[in-house]
Amino acid sequence: MRGKGKIRIWPAYFDIRYSRGDGRRVPRDKAVRDPKLEDIEKVAMKLGLNPLIQPEKHFSKQPWRRTGVVLVDKKGSKSEIINNIAGGLRS
Repeated sequence: MRGKGKIRIWPAYFDIRYSRGDGRRVPRDKAVRDPKLEDIEKVAMKLGLNPLIQPEKHFSKQPWRRTGVVLVDKKGSKSEIINNIAGGLRS
């Protein structure tokens, strides 16, 4: 099965320019402008989540933009992982 034990982390989850309805999953005070796949990958590496980048993927709320996605190991709930990555992106 493809991606078993992995969670998809989209850059839109952390982008301050998006509303919650557009796909942002973190509070504005934890969000950043233009999060890059490489930055998300670096933070996920520091957290020990074994990231895997797939740059050709399209975010479902914006299928016309190829934003890419980062697959990380499922070590906790998705919201915990997203918040941990957001904290790393801000610092």
